[in-house]
Amino acid sequence: MTGRGDGNGTRDRAVTVQIGAVILFGFLIVALSTYQATVVPDQNREVEFLHNQEVQTDMVELSASVAATGRTGSAAPATVKLGTRYPSRTFFVNPPPASGRLSTVPPPDNENASLENVNVTSSVGNEANDYWTDGANRNKSTRFVVYEPRYSNYREAPATRYESGITFNRFSNGANLTLTDQRVVEDDRITLVAVSGDLRRNGVSTVSVDPEAVSTISRRERVSGELNVTIPTTLNATRWDELLSDEIDDGWVNDTHQTGPNRVTIELNDSRTYSLGIAAVHLGSGDAPDRSAAYLDVEQRPSQMTEGTTREVVLEVRDQFGNPVSGKAVTGYAPEGSFVGGTTATVRTDDDGRAVFEYTAGGDDAALNFTFVDGKNPGDSGFDASMPENANITVDISAPTAGTGGSGSPLAVVGTATAFDADGDSTPGGVSLTVRNTGNTSVDITAVTVIPEDIRFNGLSDEIAGEGKEQSELYVESSTQSGYVDVELTPDQYTYVSGRGRSLSLIEPRTERALNTNTGGLEDVSTVVGSGMVEVRGQTNTTVEFAEFYLVGENSATEQNMSDRDVRIVVAYMSNDGAKRTAEFLVHTAPPGSAGGGGGWKR
Repeated sequence: MTGRGDGNGTRDRAVTVQIGAVILFGFLIVALSTYQATVVPDQNREVEFLHNQEVQTDMVELSASVAATGRTGSAAPATVKLGTRYPSRTFFVNPPPASGRLSTVPPPDNENASLENVNVTSSVGNEANDYWTDGANRNKSTRFVVYEPRYSNYREAPATRYESGITFNRFSNGANLTLTDQRVVEDDRITLVAVSGDLRRNGVSTVSVDPEAVSTISRRERVSGELNVTIPTTLNATRWDELLSDEIDDGWVNDTHQTGPNRVTIELNDSRTYSLGIAAVHLGSGDAPDRSAAYLDVEQRPSQMTEGTTREVVLEVRDQFGNPVSGKAVTGYAPEGSFVGGTTATVRTDDDGRAVFEYTAGGDDAALNFTFVDGKNPGDSGFDASMPENANITVDISAPTAGTGGSGSPLAVVGTATAFDADGDSTPGGVSLTVRNTGNTSVDITAVTVIPEDIRFNGLSDEIAGEGKEQSELYVESSTQSGYVDVELTPDQYTYVSGRGRSLSLIEPRTERALNTNTGGLEDVSTVVGSGMVEVRGQTNTTVEFAEFYLVGENSATEQNMSDRDVRIVVAYMSNDGAKRTAEFLVHTAPPGSAGGGGGWKR
């Protein structure tokens, strides 16, 4: 009889080992399955999350590149990492690499960016308003740039959108998270960037996007009025109120209004003046917006001239966005006087879109006509100055007079012109002289032109807040009244004094040109006029002051000591019979405090 313990022990032990191995293998399979089902997705989700953070930064950089291209005309290409790959795993399975899509899309309902109630104040004679008063010209089409991820695990990842100057995340539950500040209204600057093009990129790789400048903001217009800016956006007006909170607090923006499901209108302060710039930037393929000439603007014109003198008339050709067009032929016609070469002349615009005509005054007032339409004669009877492609300016012509000691003019310089310090920095950068009416009847001074003999002195600024004596660029005071012209400048701006001088009118506010040391360019500025023309009675004196002169470079402005300088002064005046005349003086300035200068004013 055999007992239970007498079997084959080796075989029993082998069976036990096999069972244990099966159990361990089962545990391993369960562990691996659990790891594959939980740990791998969590790790891949982290990879996707980190990629999404990275692509948000890419989209912010792309939006900055678009804005810089519209502002300067050149910017470095931006890269966007469309997708990501998961780390390789020996025993586990990954889904396909996460991909993404970058594309330009039209705004819902094909909404446009638009402007309402625009009054361009920087244009001489309101010439630019011939174009901007047409509602169709104030509507600019644009597109959005959208990145959409395609992740396997991070399913609540947002789409990142660039719309009307702002970049933000849009989540599937409708929540939004802004990534940049808005750029539409920044203090007094209104900036619109119209995006065009068909951009479509799909996949995992990193792609390069090179924005193409179609129209660059090289010039801004000063605008005012009951101005509204409407933008296409999928953010609501409440969100835009938050984005514009600083501008609302500072009084630049009154309010925002939801004027459509995907349209917000920004209501600006009608008591303020703004700087408007519109750019066009193209992404991808497709047709770019029209960049041809759209309207003709007057940048500089002499309002008053003396018969036989020559002055510059500067026209500027603009595209539909208000930016200069180079290489365009502009034809001018002078029924009185002449241009170089005759009564008709054609000049091509330079790189800044400017066509500069040299006009010599005839004996009568002149209405000068200009056009950029090929084959059109601005001297034809059917010429319509109200059309955007045409322009007309009027020049008042006065008979020549000799000034000091000359026949026909009652005005003469008394004593010695002097330099003076208006802003208290110890540099006498201003010029003061006393002019006497030697006649027996009154004359009215309407404008004064200053022409430094040293043409390097190209800037004029009083550098002081306020208006009036020693606080304005031009101050004129007689025995009965005073008047001034104050040019509204920022700390970086200086009234431009060309080689032909700078004329300031006492009669009405006008648009002048200013050098900006920050941007290195010329900008439009406005003047403030106090009291109007100044009466100078017979046998009385009047003081004429300009403050103060600068040598303006690309990034700096240096005040000049105007002692011992030669300066030419042209005084435009009206005699009591209504005749318009000028008197020209060449003076040599003495240092401050010299006898006879400045009309006896103490400094």
